[in-house]
Amino acid sequence: MLSGTGSAYALDNLSQWERSIKSRVPFEVNAASARSTQQVRADARTISEHVENIRNTLNPTVADLALVFNISRQAIYKWLSGASSPEDDKVGSIVKLSQIADAFRNAGISRAGTMLKMKAFEGKSLLDLLREDSVKKEHIDALIAEAKSMELSLEKSGLVTSKSRPTNEWRSGISIPGSTERS
Repeated sequence: MLSGTGSAYALDNLSQWERSIKSRVPFEVNAASARSTQQVRADARTISEHVENIRNTLNPTVADLALVFNISRQAIYKWLSGASSPEDDKVGSIVKLSQIADAFRNAGISRAGTMLKMKAFEGKSLLDLLREDSVKKEHIDALIAEAKSMELSLEKSGLVTSKSRPTNEWRSGISIPGSTERS
């Protein structure tokens, strides 16, 4: 069912009503394969909801989003407020990034934003790949696995539960032989 349009539309006859609604309400239909049956789930979120999902889950700056979508920061703010909607060629990219945010949230990654700028793919970050429109599922899976590994390492280190105050004692008060001194 697609709701929020003033009517309810069944997905089993999507081809009959999709064109008439799509011009007024931007939405994407994703085919999610189940083991025994094919289920179609409509993503009926508005553009502002997609952008909010991206910002809440991945926590990118508005400037980063503007670079990814090749637009101004003001356009992002207008999308968030609902004052304007993006061009058709941007809608797919916004939905794709929102689905990436969903994947991180569904995987339980609490610090997904740290993965956005990690240069993990031949010197390119996820933001770089998004800008080039070359993100693959393998990229997302690799980042989720890396994020889980990082969270596990942090948990094992005991830094999260440490009650001691951070200090500067690890810094050396004497110069290291052979190094240049700065004043």
